[in-house]
Amino acid sequence: MAQDALLAPSVGEACRGHFLFGAAVNGYMLRDERHRQLLRRQFTSLTAENEMKPERLLDREATLALGDPVRCGLRFDSADRMLDFARESGLRVRFHTLVWHNQTPRWFFAEDWSDAPDAPLADAETVLARQESYILQVMAHVNTAYPGVVYCWDVVNEAVETSQGGEDGLRTRSLWYETTGSAFLAAAFRTARRGQAEGQQLFYNDYNSYFPDKQAAIGKLLRRLQAEGLVDGMGMQTHMELRRWNLPAFEAGARAYAELGLVLHITEMDIHCPGADAESQAALARAYGDFFAMLLRLEREGAQIGSATLWGVTDRFTWLRFFRKEDSYPLLFDADMRTKPAFDAVLAAVMG
Repeated sequence: MAQDALLAPSVGEACRGHFLFGAAVNGYMLRDERHRQLLRRQFTSLTAENEMKPERLLDREATLALGDPVRCGLRFDSADRMLDFARESGLRVRFHTLVWHNQTPRWFFAEDWSDAPDAPLADAETVLARQESYILQVMAHVNTAYPGVVYCWDVVNEAVETSQGGEDGLRTRSLWYETTGSAFLAAAFRTARRGQAEGQQLFYNDYNSYFPDKQAAIGKLLRRLQAEGLVDGMGMQTHMELRRWNLPAFEAGARAYAELGLVLHITEMDIHCPGADAESQAALARAYGDFFAMLLRLEREGAQIGSATLWGVTDRFTWLRFFRKEDSYPLLFDADMRTKPAFDAVLAAVMG
Protein backbone atom coordinates (compact mmCIF):
# COMPACT_ATOMS: atom_id res chain seq x y z
CA MET A 1 0.00 0.00 0.00
CA ALA A 2 1.46 3.35 -1.08
CA GLN A 3 2.20 5.76 1.75
CA ASP A 4 3.37 9.32 2.08
CA ALA A 5 7.15 8.99 2.19
CA LEU A 6 7.27 11.38 5.14
CA LEU A 7 5.05 9.06 7.20
CA ALA A 8 6.42 5.71 6.03
CA PRO A 9 9.04 3.74 7.97
CA SER A 10 12.59 4.94 7.31
CA VAL A 11 14.76 2.81 5.06
CA GLY A 12 17.79 4.72 6.32
CA GLU A 13 17.00 3.72 9.89
CA ALA A 14 16.36 0.12 8.85
CA CYS A 15 19.80 0.02 7.18
CA ARG A 16 21.53 1.44 10.25
CA GLY A 17 23.85 -1.21 11.59
CA HIS A 18 24.46 -2.49 8.08
CA PHE A 19 25.39 0.46 5.86
CA LEU A 20 24.49 4.06 5.13
CA PHE A 21 21.54 4.56 2.80
CA GLY A 22 21.96 7.51 0.48
CA ALA A 23 20.49 9.59 -2.33
CA ALA A 24 21.91 11.85 -5.02
CA VAL A 25 20.48 15.33 -4.64
CA ASN A 26 20.59 18.62 -6.50
CA GLY A 27 20.07 22.24 -5.64
CA TYR A 28 16.39 22.23 -6.58
CA MET A 29 15.59 19.57 -4.01
CA LEU A 30 17.14 21.62 -1.24
CA ARG A 31 14.93 24.58 -2.14
CA ASP A 32 11.81 22.45 -1.68
CA GLU A 33 10.81 21.82 1.94
CA ARG A 34 9.09 18.50 1.26
CA HIS A 35 12.21 17.19 -0.43
CA ARG A 36 14.28 18.33 2.54
CA GLN A 37 11.92 16.52 4.90
CA LEU A 38 12.00 13.38 2.76
CA LEU A 39 15.80 13.35 2.73
CA ARG A 40 15.92 13.69 6.50
CA ARG A 41 13.29 10.99 6.95
CA GLN A 42 14.46 8.29 4.57
CA PHE A 43 18.22 8.68 4.11
CA THR A 44 21.43 8.84 6.13
CA SER A 45 23.84 9.85 3.34
CA LEU A 46 23.86 12.37 0.48
CA THR A 47 25.77 12.63 -2.79
CA ALA A 48 25.74 15.82 -4.82
CA GLU A 49 24.41 15.18 -8.30
CA ASN A 50 26.54 17.97 -9.80
CA GLU A 51 27.38 20.57 -7.16
CA MET A 52 30.72 19.07 -6.13
CA LYS A 53 32.04 18.28 -9.60
CA PRO A 54 34.97 20.33 -10.97
CA GLU A 55 32.90 22.43 -13.37
CA ARG A 56 30.86 23.73 -10.42
CA LEU A 57 33.85 24.44 -8.18
CA LEU A 58 36.39 25.85 -10.63
CA ASP A 59 36.18 29.62 -11.17
CA ARG A 60 38.11 30.86 -14.20
CA GLU A 61 37.89 34.58 -13.35
CA ALA A 62 39.21 33.92 -9.85
CA THR A 63 41.91 31.72 -11.35
CA LEU A 64 43.07 34.43 -13.76
CA ALA A 65 43.05 36.99 -10.94
CA LEU A 66 45.54 34.87 -9.02
CA GLY A 67 48.05 35.21 -11.85
CA ASP A 68 49.51 31.79 -11.10
CA PRO A 69 50.11 29.08 -13.73
CA VAL A 70 49.20 26.32 -11.27
CA ARG A 71 46.96 27.52 -8.46
CA CYS A 72 43.29 27.64 -9.44
CA GLY A 73 40.50 29.77 -8.04
CA LEU A 74 37.44 28.05 -6.60
CA ARG A 75 33.89 28.83 -5.58
CA PHE A 76 31.95 26.79 -3.05
CA ASP A 77 28.54 28.49 -2.88
CA SER A 78 26.47 25.58 -4.27
CA ALA A 79 28.52 22.91 -2.56
CA ASP A 80 28.36 24.75 0.76
CA ARG A 81 24.56 24.95 0.64
CA MET A 82 24.44 21.19 0.33
CA LEU A 83 27.03 20.67 3.06
CA ASP A 84 25.16 23.09 5.31
CA PHE A 85 21.96 21.10 4.84
CA ALA A 86 23.74 17.81 5.51
CA ARG A 87 25.35 19.12 8.70
CA GLU A 88 22.12 20.65 9.99
CA SER A 89 20.25 17.42 9.22
CA GLY A 90 22.75 14.98 10.66
CA LEU A 91 23.44 13.44 7.25
CA ARG A 92 26.81 12.19 5.98
CA VAL A 93 28.17 13.11 2.55
CA ARG A 94 29.93 11.16 -0.20
CA PHE A 95 32.02 13.74 -2.03
CA HIS A 96 31.60 13.15 -5.77
CA THR A 97 34.02 13.69 -7.48
CA LEU A 98 37.53 15.16 -7.47
CA VAL A 99 38.97 13.93 -10.80
CA TRP A 100 36.80 13.10 -13.81
CA HIS A 101 37.25 13.40 -17.57
CA ASN A 102 33.73 14.81 -17.86
CA GLN A 103 32.38 18.04 -16.35
CA THR A 104 35.87 19.48 -16.02
CA PRO A 105 36.35 22.59 -18.19
CA ARG A 106 38.94 22.45 -20.94
CA TRP A 107 40.57 25.67 -19.77
CA PHE A 108 41.79 23.83 -16.68
CA PHE A 109 44.11 21.82 -18.98
CA ALA A 110 45.09 24.67 -21.33
CA GLU A 111 48.19 26.83 -21.35
CA ASP A 112 47.63 30.12 -19.51
CA TRP A 113 44.16 28.89 -18.47
CA SER A 114 42.92 29.84 -21.96
CA ASP A 115 39.28 29.16 -22.78
CA ALA A 116 39.87 29.29 -26.54
CA PRO A 117 38.60 26.00 -28.01
CA ASP A 118 41.88 25.43 -29.89
CA ALA A 119 44.23 26.64 -27.15
CA PRO A 120 47.30 24.40 -26.73
CA LEU A 121 47.21 22.10 -23.72
CA ALA A 122 49.64 22.57 -20.86
CA ASP A 123 52.42 20.06 -20.30
CA ALA A 124 52.09 17.09 -17.95
CA GLU A 125 54.03 18.70 -15.12
CA THR A 126 51.75 21.73 -15.12
CA VAL A 127 48.53 19.72 -15.29
CA LEU A 128 49.65 17.44 -12.45
CA ALA A 129 50.53 20.48 -10.36
CA ARG A 130 47.11 21.97 -11.06
CA GLN A 131 45.49 18.70 -10.06
CA GLU A 132 47.38 18.75 -6.78
CA SER A 133 46.41 22.36 -6.12
CA TYR A 134 42.76 21.66 -6.88
CA ILE A 135 42.48 18.54 -4.72
CA LEU A 136 44.24 20.02 -1.71
CA GLN A 137 42.23 23.24 -1.83
CA VAL A 138 38.91 21.40 -2.07
CA MET A 139 39.73 18.96 0.70
CA ALA A 140 41.08 21.72 2.96
CA HIS A 141 37.92 23.79 2.52
CA VAL A 142 35.57 20.90 3.21
CA ASN A 143 37.50 19.50 6.15
CA THR A 144 38.00 22.90 7.76
CA ALA A 145 34.49 24.29 7.28
CA TYR A 146 32.59 20.99 7.65
CA PRO A 147 34.60 18.64 9.84
CA GLY A 148 33.09 15.18 10.12
CA VAL A 149 30.46 15.69 7.40
CA VAL A 150 32.22 14.07 4.42
CA TYR A 151 32.98 10.41 5.11
CA CYS A 152 34.53 9.47 1.77
CA TRP A 153 35.86 10.95 -1.47
CA ASP A 154 35.40 9.67 -4.99
CA VAL A 155 38.97 10.57 -5.88
CA VAL A 156 38.90 9.39 -9.50
CA ASN A 157 35.76 8.64 -11.49
CA GLU A 158 35.43 6.54 -14.65
CA ALA A 159 39.08 6.34 -15.70
CA VAL A 160 38.73 2.85 -17.19
CA GLU A 161 37.14 2.22 -20.60
CA THR A 162 38.52 -0.93 -22.17
CA SER A 163 36.94 -0.27 -25.57
CA GLN A 164 39.29 2.69 -26.19
CA GLY A 165 42.46 0.61 -26.34
CA GLY A 166 44.45 2.51 -23.74
CA GLU A 167 47.25 1.24 -21.56
CA ASP A 168 45.82 -1.25 -19.02
CA GLY A 169 42.31 -0.46 -20.22
CA LEU A 170 42.46 3.22 -19.30
CA ARG A 171 40.19 5.74 -21.00
CA THR A 172 42.13 7.57 -23.71
CA ARG A 173 39.46 10.06 -24.74
CA SER A 174 40.16 12.17 -21.68
CA LEU A 175 42.11 15.38 -21.25
CA TRP A 176 43.67 13.88 -18.14
CA TYR A 177 45.07 11.01 -20.19
CA GLU A 178 45.93 13.24 -23.16
CA THR A 179 48.05 15.56 -21.00
CA THR A 180 49.56 13.18 -18.45
CA GLY A 181 49.08 9.62 -19.71
CA SER A 182 48.26 7.39 -16.75
CA ALA A 183 50.26 9.53 -14.29
CA PHE A 184 47.25 11.57 -13.13
CA LEU A 185 45.57 8.58 -11.56
CA ALA A 186 48.00 7.51 -8.85
CA ALA A 187 49.00 11.17 -8.39
CA ALA A 188 45.39 12.05 -7.53
CA PHE A 189 45.24 9.37 -4.85
CA ARG A 190 48.64 10.36 -3.41
CA THR A 191 47.45 13.94 -3.09
CA ALA A 192 44.11 12.90 -1.60
CA ARG A 193 45.92 10.82 1.02
CA ARG A 194 47.69 14.02 2.07
CA GLY A 195 44.46 16.01 2.20
CA GLN A 196 42.08 13.54 3.83
CA ALA A 197 40.88 13.97 7.40
CA GLU A 198 40.88 11.23 10.01
CA GLY A 199 38.21 8.63 9.34
CA GLN A 200 37.69 9.55 5.68
CA GLN A 201 38.07 6.91 2.97
CA LEU A 202 39.31 7.24 -0.60
CA PHE A 203 37.39 5.57 -3.43
CA TYR A 204 37.72 4.73 -7.08
CA ASN A 205 34.28 4.88 -8.76
CA ASP A 206 33.11 3.49 -12.13
CA TYR A 207 30.12 2.21 -14.10
CA ASN A 208 29.58 -1.28 -15.58
CA SER A 209 32.31 -2.32 -13.20
CA TYR A 210 31.04 -5.89 -13.03
CA PHE A 211 31.51 -6.50 -16.78
CA PRO A 212 34.35 -9.06 -16.96
CA ASP A 213 36.79 -7.10 -19.13
CA LYS A 214 36.25 -3.89 -17.24
CA GLN A 215 36.41 -5.62 -13.87
CA ALA A 216 39.77 -7.13 -14.81
CA ALA A 217 41.17 -3.71 -15.73
CA ILE A 218 39.75 -2.03 -12.62
CA GLY A 219 41.04 -4.85 -10.43
CA LYS A 220 44.54 -4.37 -11.81
CA LEU A 221 44.32 -0.64 -11.15
CA LEU A 222 43.07 -1.16 -7.60
CA ARG A 223 45.82 -3.62 -6.78
CA ARG A 224 48.43 -1.10 -7.94
CA LEU A 225 46.87 1.57 -5.75
CA GLN A 226 46.65 -0.86 -2.82
CA ALA A 227 50.34 -1.63 -3.17
CA GLU A 228 51.01 2.02 -2.29
CA GLY A 229 48.30 2.12 0.37
CA LEU A 230 46.34 4.69 -1.61
CA VAL A 231 42.78 3.35 -1.93
CA ASP A 232 40.20 2.25 0.65
CA GLY A 233 37.17 1.38 -1.40
CA MET A 234 35.50 0.63 -4.70
CA GLY A 235 32.41 2.52 -5.78
CA MET A 236 30.20 0.45 -8.06
CA GLN A 237 27.89 2.71 -10.02
CA THR A 238 24.73 0.68 -10.33
CA HIS A 239 22.73 2.09 -13.21
CA MET A 240 20.83 -1.06 -14.20
CA GLU A 241 18.00 -1.93 -16.59
CA LEU A 242 15.05 -4.08 -15.63
CA ARG A 243 14.92 -5.66 -19.10
CA ARG A 244 18.62 -6.64 -18.83
CA TRP A 245 18.61 -7.56 -15.16
CA ASN A 246 21.56 -9.83 -14.32
CA LEU A 247 22.00 -9.95 -10.55
CA PRO A 248 24.30 -13.01 -10.53
CA ALA A 249 26.82 -11.17 -12.72
CA PHE A 250 26.69 -8.10 -10.49
CA GLU A 251 27.07 -10.23 -7.36
CA ALA A 252 30.13 -11.96 -8.79
CA GLY A 253 31.69 -8.58 -9.53
CA ALA A 254 30.90 -7.18 -6.10
CA ARG A 255 32.34 -10.27 -4.44
CA ALA A 256 35.57 -9.93 -6.47
CA TYR A 257 36.10 -6.35 -5.28
CA ALA A 258 35.26 -7.30 -1.69
CA GLU A 259 37.85 -10.07 -1.85
CA LEU A 260 40.50 -7.40 -2.46
CA GLY A 261 39.81 -6.26 1.10
CA LEU A 262 38.24 -3.00 -0.04
CA VAL A 263 35.13 -1.31 1.32
CA LEU A 264 32.32 -1.59 -1.22
CA HIS A 265 29.91 1.27 -1.96
CA ILE A 266 26.88 1.08 -4.23
CA THR A 267 27.18 4.62 -5.49
CA GLU A 268 24.59 5.50 -8.15
CA MET A 269 21.79 2.98 -8.06
CA ASP A 270 18.69 3.12 -10.20
CA ILE A 271 16.93 0.46 -12.26
CA HIS A 272 15.49 1.75 -15.51
CA CYS A 273 11.83 0.71 -15.71
CA PRO A 274 9.88 2.27 -18.61
CA GLY A 275 6.44 1.36 -17.26
CA ALA A 276 4.42 2.78 -14.36
CA ASP A 277 1.85 -0.02 -14.59
CA ALA A 278 1.41 -2.49 -11.74
CA GLU A 279 3.13 -5.37 -13.51
CA SER A 280 6.23 -3.33 -14.35
CA GLN A 281 6.48 -1.89 -10.86
CA ALA A 282 6.05 -5.35 -9.32
CA ALA A 283 9.00 -6.55 -11.40
CA LEU A 284 10.99 -3.52 -10.27
CA ALA A 285 10.17 -4.35 -6.65
CA ARG A 286 11.43 -7.90 -7.05
CA ALA A 287 14.69 -6.62 -8.53
CA TYR A 288 15.27 -4.13 -5.70
CA GLY A 289 14.37 -6.69 -3.04
CA ASP A 290 16.72 -9.26 -4.53
CA PHE A 291 19.50 -6.68 -4.84
CA PHE A 292 19.38 -5.58 -1.21
CA ALA A 293 19.07 -9.18 -0.05
CA MET A 294 22.26 -9.85 -2.05
CA LEU A 295 24.07 -6.98 -0.29
CA LEU A 296 23.15 -8.40 3.09
CA ARG A 297 24.26 -11.86 1.99
CA LEU A 298 27.66 -10.47 0.99
CA GLU A 299 27.86 -8.68 4.32
CA ARG A 300 27.22 -11.93 6.19
CA GLU A 301 30.03 -13.51 4.16
CA GLY A 302 32.42 -10.82 5.41
CA ALA A 303 32.23 -8.13 2.74
CA GLN A 304 32.55 -4.55 3.97
CA ILE A 305 29.46 -2.80 2.62
CA GLY A 306 29.79 0.85 3.57
CA SER A 307 26.87 2.51 1.81
CA ALA A 308 24.19 2.12 -0.84
CA THR A 309 23.15 5.28 -2.69
CA LEU A 310 20.23 5.79 -5.07
CA TRP A 311 20.84 8.16 -7.99
CA GLY A 312 17.88 10.37 -7.29
CA VAL A 313 15.05 10.61 -4.78
CA THR A 314 11.72 10.42 -6.64
CA ASP A 315 10.67 9.37 -10.13
CA ARG A 316 9.71 12.96 -10.95
CA PHE A 317 13.31 14.14 -11.34
CA THR A 318 15.15 11.02 -12.41
CA TRP A 319 18.01 11.79 -14.80
CA LEU A 320 17.08 8.73 -16.86
CA ARG A 321 14.22 10.52 -18.60
CA PHE A 322 16.71 12.98 -20.07
CA PHE A 323 19.46 10.42 -20.67
CA ARG A 324 17.26 7.79 -22.33
CA LYS A 325 14.69 10.11 -23.92
CA GLU A 326 11.87 7.91 -22.65
CA ASP A 327 9.77 7.52 -19.53
CA SER A 328 11.44 5.87 -16.58
CA TYR A 329 10.15 4.98 -13.13
CA PRO A 330 13.35 3.66 -11.51
CA LEU A 331 13.28 4.63 -7.83
CA LEU A 332 11.53 3.84 -4.54
CA PHE A 333 9.29 6.93 -4.42
CA ASP A 334 6.88 8.12 -7.10
CA ALA A 335 6.49 11.63 -8.48
CA ASP A 336 4.12 12.53 -5.62
CA MET A 337 6.58 11.37 -2.93
CA ARG A 338 4.64 8.23 -2.14
CA THR A 339 6.20 4.85 -1.55
CA LYS A 340 6.18 2.27 -4.32
CA PRO A 341 6.29 -1.54 -4.15
CA ALA A 342 10.07 -1.25 -4.57
CA PHE A 343 10.22 0.65 -1.27
CA ASP A 344 8.37 -2.15 0.50
CA ALA A 345 10.69 -4.74 -1.06
CA VAL A 346 13.84 -2.95 0.08
CA LEU A 347 12.47 -2.45 3.59
CA ALA A 348 11.50 -6.12 3.82
CA ALA A 349 14.92 -7.26 2.58
CA VAL A 350 16.81 -5.08 5.06
CA MET A 351 14.62 -5.94 8.02
CA GLY A 352 14.85 -9.64 7.23
